[in-house]
Amino acid sequence: MQPLQFGAIHGTLEVVIPFVVFALALVNLVTRHLAHRSHVSQADEHGADGIERTSFHTLSTLALVLATFAYVMVDLHYGVALAAFALTAFVADFFEFEARLVEARTDRPLEAPKAAIGASLFIVAYAGYIVLVELFGAFWSPII
Repeated sequence: MQPLQFGAIHGTLEVVIPFVVFALALVNLVTRHLAHRSHVSQADEHGADGIERTSFHTLSTLALVLATFAYVMVDLHYGVALAAFALTAFVADFFEFEARLVEARTDRPLEAPKAAIGASLFIVAYAGYIVLVELFGAFWSPII
């Protein structure tokens, strides 16, 4: 028995979790873009006091972190790497939000959350690689 073997959970997750993580990573990028647009419009209308966190983006980031933790049960290497990127994006969201508040208070234009976008792009790239291997691995293995 392996230390991270969870029986029925492992069997069920093994098939779908790479696709779930990839889909959540794409959803997270979209919600990140929509949240930034919302922050810019809130800052223009109400100033720094009007900027609020977008709950859908927060939920999508939390779901992404939890999905990568579930991936650790299926594949330790891929799961830990994706979880590290997801936690980086999660922590970067807090600092980026505070940076947007400072920019709004000092009447500067709001910049895009570059660190969180970078971490999200790493998740999309790595999860996309994993999904491609899952889909076309049987075709690639004789060639490589």
